[in-house]
Parts: sequence; structure tokens; C-alpha cells
Amino acid sequence: MEKTGKFIFLGILTIALSQLLLVSCFEEDKTDYAAQERAILDKFLLDNNITEQPTASGLYFLPDDTGSGPFAELGDTVSIYFAGFQLNGQIIATNIESVAIEHNVEEYYQIYIGPDPFVFVLGDPGNVIPGIEEGLTYMKAGGTATMIIPSDIAIPGTFITLLYDIELLEVIKPSAK
Repeated sequence: MEKTGKFIFLGILTIALSQLLLVSCFEEDKTDYAAQERAILDKFLLDNNITEQPTASGLYFLPDDTGSGPFAELGDTVSIYFAGFQLNGQIIATNIESVAIEHNVEEYYQIYIGPDPFVFVLGDPGNVIPGIEEGLTYMKAGGTATMIIPSDIAIPGTFITLLYDIELLEVIKPSAK
């Protein structure tokens, strides 16, 4: 009976310890990813001497060339060239051949994106991330800009800020279609 009691005790102890280990594996991750994203963004802004203030949404809109055509507005058909990166310089997408070659993503570029301007209706859901959509409304046709887009208005939940270089090639007003 004493031997059986020890086995039961060891069995219960083993089960209890395994439960504790299992629970600790599934404990809520307490990492503050939003704070980490903010720290990376703040360092990027400081390292690159960016002093512009973000818009209310958090977008950093940095115009390079204002352009001379009409401003882009929701409902307009726009065409753009773009190059998107993480703040660490890793490319995520482009439709600019020279950028694809420079970042050694020619195969991805040729298969999935190609050299054509990206044409879409500004404001139609699913065309671009909200930060790009907002930034385009600050641009005129012929303009170029850099947009630094926190994850809240890029891809929520990823906690990765994105940087896009955009050239707004054309703005076609709905009445001109």
C-alpha cells in the first residue's frame, strides 16, 4: 500500500507540474509591441532628422515634389509608382523595376507586380492601406512623397511601421472618365 501511495503521489505531482508548465507556456505575452514599434519609429525619425509632425492619424507625410496637376480626392482614379519598405530597409513591394533590381526582388516583381503603374479608385476598399490612401489626398498629380505609416493605419496588429515612396502619376476625376 505504501508503494502504491508513492506512485499516486508521484503521478499527481507529475500531473501538477506538467499543468504548471503548460499554463506558463500559454500565459499572455506581456511584451508591449506598440511601445517597441514607437521606439523604433522614434529612433528612425531622429536618425533621419525628420522633424515633421504626424497627421491626426499618425501618418508622416513628407512631400518631395508637389506636382502641378489636380489634387487626388476620394473617388478619383489614380495611378502610382511605389516602393514600400520596413523601417529597417527591407523591401516589401514595388512596381519600380530599378528598385526591384536594387533590392534583388526581380523575380517577385516580374511575377506579382510588374512594371505598370498601379491604377485604382481612391477610396474603394481593399486597394491600398489606409495610410497610403490618406497620403495620396495630400498630393497633386506629378508629385512625389515619402509616407511613414505606423501599423495602425498600415496593417493593424503587425506593429511594423512602413515607409512608402510614392509618385502620383495621374489623377482622373470621375467626370472625366
